[in-house]
Amino acid sequence: MAAYYDFYQNPPSAKRKESLHARVITSGTVDTNYLAQEIQEQSTLSTADVKGVLTALGEVAARHFKNGERIHIEGFGFFQITLSCPAVKTPKEIRAESVRFKSVVFRPESALLKLLGNIRFERVSEKRHSTNHSGEEIDNRLTHYFSLHPTLTREDYQRLGGYTKTTANRRLKQLLAEGKLQKAGFHHFPVYEPAKGFYGRE
Repeated sequence: MAAYYDFYQNPPSAKRKESLHARVITSGTVDTNYLAQEIQEQSTLSTADVKGVLTALGEVAARHFKNGERIHIEGFGFFQITLSCPAVKTPKEIRAESVRFKSVVFRPESALLKLLGNIRFERVSEKRHSTNHSGEEIDNRLTHYFSLHPTLTREDYQRLGGYTKTTANRRLKQLLAEGKLQKAGFHHFPVYEPAKGFYGRE
């Protein structure tokens, strides 16, 4: 077995030249039921017992986080909350109401790191993230597309640009905001068509 990865563009920065970073391609999500079944096979607990413990863990952890405590799961690691607040120069500039919960961070234990030390990685053979196109290039593709089809779905646009679902949705919203496309379908199942003056529409 291997974990697959691909290269992604780093965000642009004045201090850094263009560069890429490697990122694991998630192959799926293991849910509570699956975890419970696997743990049951390696213990004397039933799947229902394990699932009950895992489900209760979130509620118990939240209670301790609210008390300012961190959670340590032996052999796994430590969990603790992080905070966010406006930038200040002195503590007197901010009230407690402005300090908010941000997230939960995880620090793995050395035993877990040791188990992960021999992961085998392989680069994916096909791209699983969005292709970069210039605005002019995607406009040309849309013009050609609409010369053959009256409407466009999100799936069509995703294939047209080689985008992920998230990127396709974001860029369609941008084209709507720019007035290049308009909706022509139901709210939950939108279909798009060219706005007047764009992509060959007079």
